[in-house]
Amino acid sequence: MPVRVRTKIKCLKGAKAGKTIETHALLNTGYTGSSAEIIVPTKLAENLNLWPPTAEATESTYDTAGGPARFHVVRGAASLQVVDEDAVSRELTVDLVLSPIEREALLSDFAIGEAEIIILNAYVGYWRFSFDKPDKVRQSVIARLW
Repeated sequence: MPVRVRTKIKCLKGAKAGKTIETHALLNTGYTGSSAEIIVPTKLAENLNLWPPTAEATESTYDTAGGPARFHVVRGAASLQVVDEDAVSRELTVDLVLSPIEREALLSDFAIGEAEIIILNAYVGYWRFSFDKPDKVRQSVIARLW
């Protein structure tokens, strides 16, 4: 089971600035970047009033497992918190990468690190925050697709 975490994504731009959506996100260490990014499906972007792409979005080509793909990116579009029953990460400002092909949110390696997440066992979905006690083990959440 891959590692998925509960998240709160709060829109910082556009007509729905301040709107918060709670969802899960897949931790994808193969998704490398130079800033904290979240790939979001267009349905989630629609709920934040960022799809279809606004004037703030720039088109960018990303290398993916399936080859190059073009996405729209909105820099500093949201804040992100990773939440669990007894702990919450600090609030991060993140770039949203709007994807018509993804069905769930994906956190980049940069976002994973900034949220202080440590993957303990990717196969069974175990993880913890870096500020947790060393014996603390958290479990992946069940996928809810957009």
